Amino acid sequence: MTTMVAGMNELHEAKKDVEELKQEFPELNEQLVHVVSLTRQLQLKYGYMGSLLRDKELPDYEPQFVRGSILDLYQQEVRKLKDNPNISKLKNIMKKHCQITDSKLFLLILGAKPELLQGSTIIK
Repeated sequence: MTTMVAGMNELHEAKKDVEELKQEFPELNEQLVHVVSLTRQLQLKYGYMGSLLRDKELPDYEPQFVRGSILDLYQQEVRKLKDNPNISKLKNIMKKHCQITDSKLFLLILGAKPELLQGSTIIK
């Protein structure tokens, strides 16, 4: 799988959009941080969360070794996020910054600094 490497300017622009989302839609942001944190805690790939949010096929990211009941609970949390009336704001950010991998975008949402993410390729 080939992906374009996001430059520092793109990461800073994405961080700015994430901060605006946080200020303008605090409830959406709270749900988003919850699901991103849950993704991290369950050691799922951020691409899996991104695929679920985009309603895309999941073959590259579908978890192989996660109990079905745990996956069902996780998917319920993602559905709650998708049911937020302002979810289109998040989807617009994801679309606008499609050159940034889901992992980098979601780490920005968790508060990572763009400088720490630039050039990083080990995060999936």
